[in-house]
Amino acid sequence: MVLQAILMFIAIPVTGSKEMAAVVIVAVAAMIGANYGANLSLFPSFAKDLWGLKSFGVNYGILFTAWGVGGFALPRLQQVLTTRSGGSYASSFITAGALLLLGAALTFLIKPQRGS
Repeated sequence: MVLQAILMFIAIPVTGSKEMAAVVIVAVAAMIGANYGANLSLFPSFAKDLWGLKSFGVNYGILFTAWGVGGFALPRLQQVLTTRSGGSYASSFITAGALLLLGAALTFLIKPQRGS
């Protein structure tokens, strides 16, 4: 999540510059997309390690549903932020970066269940 947050903050000057080479924009977008997809591969082992195999299906389902809710709700937030900022994506990238850093910090509060 920290790497993804860094990429969000890097995207601000990259997408805001009229002189930025297209290859740089594509490279940053590709890294953001690859990092986003890599998170999906971590979810099953994350759910198993934290909550065990006993209720793996239910726990993984809840985790994946939360991911889906974010995918449904946050694009709308991005549209609102972009509209309010006059078409700039900077506020959207800042919000995404801040949420990613918050998520990274919250991972330190998660403790595995005993006996799992």
